[in-house]
Amino acid sequence: MSATSKELCALSDADYEVASGEPDVRGWDVVLDNDEQIGEVDDLIIDPAAGKVRYLVVDLDGEALGVERDRKALVPIANAQLDTDEDQVVLGGMSRAALSSLPEYDGRTFSHDYDESYRSHVGEQPESKRVTRSAEELRIGKRVGKQGEVRVSKHIETEHVRQTVPLRQEEVRVERRPVERAVGSAAEFRNDEIVIPVMGEEAVIEKRPVVKEEIVISKVPVTTQQTVETDVRREEFDVKPSSSKVRVSDDLRGRGGE
Repeated sequence: MSATSKELCALSDADYEVASGEPDVRGWDVVLDNDEQIGEVDDLIIDPAAGKVRYLVVDLDGEALGVERDRKALVPIANAQLDTDEDQVVLGGMSRAALSSLPEYDGRTFSHDYDESYRSHVGEQPESKRVTRSAEELRIGKRVGKQGEVRVSKHIETEHVRQTVPLRQEEVRVERRPVERAVGSAAEFRNDEIVIPVMGEEAVIEKRPVVKEEIVISKVPVTTQQTVETDVRREEFDVKPSSSKVRVSDDLRGRGGE
């Protein structure tokens, strides 16, 4: 279907394409501010004369909106914000009730006059833009690694031991007694010798290995506490009016740590 300069038409019916570098949102999910999905983008309504997109043709999910059936409706592009990371179209400031009250789109082209009246009917929102803020989050994991080892071996040490041992020995006693009278033959001089063996105990040293004790080697898990410190970065919003005549109302204060 060809479109005159006085008519708007669906992108799929015109010999136009989405500009290079711009996202083609057809097929993207359509969500509300609270991330509730209520449908998806079916087509785009364009103004061929101006080369701009005027409306999104949204295929609304009847169950999500609490109505009897699915249907298509036109949403002014000014009410839509694009989330290119999630491939979503966010309808800022529009409620389920507002979407349910939109007239059903029948696929026709329409004039600029009807365009003006329709936008007035649906209450087109002022164009808005989003700026996101990112922050690093600290996540600490654990991994098992070798910390070292314990070697268990034996070596020989020499200890000097001193111990007192009682020993019995025979002792030779010599008593000298006077002889009052001789018995037997008469006394005579001669060399004489008597050998008397003397017995005694000696200390005998004997050494032999004896098992004295043992050690049992095992491993048990123990838990220790370690404090980890690092620096994390976060983005902060800077709202700077160009002059004192520009008034800005924001609610960013106090949110920097979130």
